[in-house]
Amino acid sequence: MIRGRPVRAFRWWIGGVCGAGLALRLFYGLVVRAGAPLLGDALYYHKQAIWNLRGRWFVDPIIIEARHHPAALVPSAQHPPLFTLVLTLGDVLGLRSTTSQVVLNCLIGTATIAVTALVARDLAGERSGVIAAVVAALYPGFWVFDGEVMSEALVMLLAALTILAAVRCFRDCTRGRVALLGLLTGLCALTRTELVLLVPLVGIPTVLWQHRMAWRRRIVLSFLVVGVAAATMAPWVARNLTTFHHPVWLSDQLPATLASANNPPTYYGPLTASWCINCLDDTTFPRGDDESDEGVVWDAQAKAYIEAHKGRAVVVAVDRVGLVWGVYAPVRQANQDFLEGWPTPVSFAWMYWYYPLAVLGVAGAVILRRRREPIYPLVAQVVVVTVASFVTYGNYRFRAEAEVAIVIGAAVALDALWRALEGRRGVDGSEPGPETETEPGPEPGPDTEADTDTDTDTDTDADAEPVVVGVAGDRVPAAGVPAGVGASS
Repeated sequence: MIRGRPVRAFRWWIGGVCGAGLALRLFYGLVVRAGAPLLGDALYYHKQAIWNLRGRWFVDPIIIEARHHPAALVPSAQHPPLFTLVLTLGDVLGLRSTTSQVVLNCLIGTATIAVTALVARDLAGERSGVIAAVVAALYPGFWVFDGEVMSEALVMLLAALTILAAVRCFRDCTRGRVALLGLLTGLCALTRTELVLLVPLVGIPTVLWQHRMAWRRRIVLSFLVVGVAAATMAPWVARNLTTFHHPVWLSDQLPATLASANNPPTYYGPLTASWCINCLDDTTFPRGDDESDEGVVWDAQAKAYIEAHKGRAVVVAVDRVGLVWGVYAPVRQANQDFLEGWPTPVSFAWMYWYYPLAVLGVAGAVILRRRREPIYPLVAQVVVVTVASFVTYGNYRFRAEAEVAIVIGAAVALDALWRALEGRRGVDGSEPGPETETEPGPEPGPDTEADTDTDTDTDTDADAEPVVVGVAGDRVPAAGVPAGVGASS
């Protein structure tokens, strides 16, 4: 028997790839971007974590830093709280400098590599897992966020964990796994607001598609996943509803975002389908610093512009989706990404990687569907990105959670290509001919899923190295890069 050997090989591969991925992220964050100032949201997260540590929880750090007066300690909900809480925990542990927080983000990004590999392994076998890890370690769409103090690093980790939990819960739906899935979707929403859509897109379908389960139990478990997600978000929502003049749920940034995305430059100018922060400068607000009061003004301004340009608003909304998926003005977007804090060459490298991976990702999803594997957790990430960009504006940042799904799909496609080439070459490396046939493996079944690491003997050579029979009947060498040996729960 050769049980354990492929598993050990998989762990060594993933460990090595994660180590290389961490080195790349640290090089980018500490060398390439050495001395780069924090901008926009990154500055907000960094400063707010410092004020949290001082006992002034979730105030607007930009206002207090500008006024230097205790009266400027204004409550803020511009972003959901989880990423700031992670940075605050880092501050408690002594990771208070910008450099230390970049290192923390690099560690988060490295964890994302490992979780992405586990998802691919569960869906298509260990070789797919290794391929996913290698792509995730090298792909600029993953490490570009890790070299900065940006919430997208945490978004990608939580998205990968949610996909993994959904796949495993789909195969073995227990109360514990349903509760974990609800917790993860709630944490996603506490990291980026639009990810609350993962509750109806991933959490509930995982339970309702348990066709062998009685409807009564499915309904009970659906309430469980929603209840756990809601309970996870409840403290933050309660704080917001009791803090601001107008109702605020997960974040109050949407009105300002809509105002910055619906104006002349973003409808007819060089920023079409993007955003214009300078277009907000001339807005007059009521007295006071309540963010929800400002939100009412932003919201009215955005709605008035949309109402006056209804026809163009629909066209721009479609362009936003094209922009986020790289089919509308990709070169312009790459040149403008310096506004997000990363170098323009990095944006172009990201773009060059993205297109082939996107094609492979779609192919991988088709392959998984034909194998009757659950792809809805992957598709849900794409749906969330599409909806968010349609409503707000197009930006590569908004694609973060979908990048995880793209890499997983690409790994599955590359593994399928590898298998196809092996089939043409023959297991022993010779070209298959009329007198050379490969013994077929067993058909998938309950025994195959429970115990897929099976050693077999070849009829042609008693001294041949051990092989592993996968769920698709492939016979591949056990040594070296581990081949797909079926799903792990």
